[in-house]
Amino acid sequence: MNINLDSLFALGLLGLIFVLALVFIFQIKKSHWIIYALLVWFPLENLILLYTPVNYYAYVKYFPELLLYAAAFLSWFYYMNREKKFFVKNPLNRWFIVYLLITTMSLILNWYSPSVWILGLRQLLRFVAVFFMVLFEGYNLATIKKLVIVGVVMIFLEAILGILQWALGGRLDQYLFFSETVTIGGITPEGLQEFWAPGQRVFATMGRYDRLGSFLALGIAMLFPWLYCLKNDKQKLLYWSGMIIAGAALLLSYSRANWIAAILSVVIIGYLVIKDKRVLQIVGAGVVIVAVFLTTTVMIGGFGSGTLDKASQSVTERTLEAFSLYSWKQSYEGYGRIFFIINTPLMVVSRYPLFGVGPGNYGGGVAAALGNDLTYDRLHLPFGIQNIYGQIDNNWWSIWGETGTLGLLCWFVIFIELIMTAYLVAQKTINRFKAAFAAGFVGVAVGIMVMAFFGPYLEFRTLMFYFWFMAGVVVYFAKQENVKFNWRFRKSK
Repeated sequence: MNINLDSLFALGLLGLIFVLALVFIFQIKKSHWIIYALLVWFPLENLILLYTPVNYYAYVKYFPELLLYAAAFLSWFYYMNREKKFFVKNPLNRWFIVYLLITTMSLILNWYSPSVWILGLRQLLRFVAVFFMVLFEGYNLATIKKLVIVGVVMIFLEAILGILQWALGGRLDQYLFFSETVTIGGITPEGLQEFWAPGQRVFATMGRYDRLGSFLALGIAMLFPWLYCLKNDKQKLLYWSGMIIAGAALLLSYSRANWIAAILSVVIIGYLVIKDKRVLQIVGAGVVIVAVFLTTTVMIGGFGSGTLDKASQSVTERTLEAFSLYSWKQSYEGYGRIFFIINTPLMVVSRYPLFGVGPGNYGGGVAAALGNDLTYDRLHLPFGIQNIYGQIDNNWWSIWGETGTLGLLCWFVIFIELIMTAYLVAQKTINRFKAAFAAGFVGVAVGIMVMAFFGPYLEFRTLMFYFWFMAGVVVYFAKQENVKFNWRFRKSK
């Protein structure tokens, strides 16, 4: 094997510069610059990769992830030196340890490639690094506010671009959509297909309509509690303009899972966290109006036999498809989402009930990217959606299949811990920003749990980076306010 010494020297030099730059940033106490950069990077990542030469694709794709890991490690190092403690006490530590033990047992019982196991773990845990980084660094409230503002600006930029994409009838799509298949070390992480008509299912810079939809649903949930903090007409005008733009872009994404997630998030926040009964009444009235409209459309428009997913659809047709028995039948017979909702418990969980078939072996992005069909063949199942794509459009069922019932319960507990911690912060704190942020996070967490039943949302890079950043902020606020959820529904002081 010949090694190019010039290339090796250049790579080593770049690595040294990278390490020295990181150390310098931490020495001057500006680690939040890294989070600023990543908050901007991930929504734009797909667009940047579209114009990246193939030879540099791997470096551009994975450098931000490497940067995050290195920054989190340095945060940990400086935290231990500063606080003389090994780790930050928080409600998720024990559950992450439990999950690692469950997945390790799954690896041992199934005895397969450790590299596949590591990639399977990474797919769900990679952005947990920013959660711990926020806790290690303990940013002041002014810095956290600035970080949140950057995130909000990115959400509105994506929403505006999505609307512009629709308004131009898809003429922007060729400049925004990344469709090239790139293989890196036997892994094929990309290769999207624009199977919808140009100008429909807008995606802005994020490559797919569901990625944009999930990002906008997160933004709507986070911003909704601020409705109760507005003080003057100018603030109200700005707020409602932003929400209308985000809502319109979400509707134009045609992402039904994210429509549901956004609506449910608003109901949860307004009715259960803020205790405003009007929210339930308004949303309920809206649901009734939509139901009457759809029923009338079916009776008049001749949709009695149902409707199928197709390239060009109206919003009404896209909605009706969700209730179409014809579409459900096709989903089952064509190895779609419904096929795997039914057959995952019957064919996978029934044979591997406690520890599953192992991370990276079933249903998620790792099995798809690696072309890892060994488990599918052993269980006589198609290779994911349409027997082609390797993933099954259902994160919870993928987790259930890969890590068994114990792994699935562990992830549910992680989400419940975060939801209840945020709820307690929203109820206890007297700080308006903390209360609104925590209330919004309750809706975000519930919304993502709903999304994950309809696709691989827990693996979306932008969505999960933002989610784990916000989770870190919420847990940090909880530590400041001295509250935690202890499974007996009490506040610990």
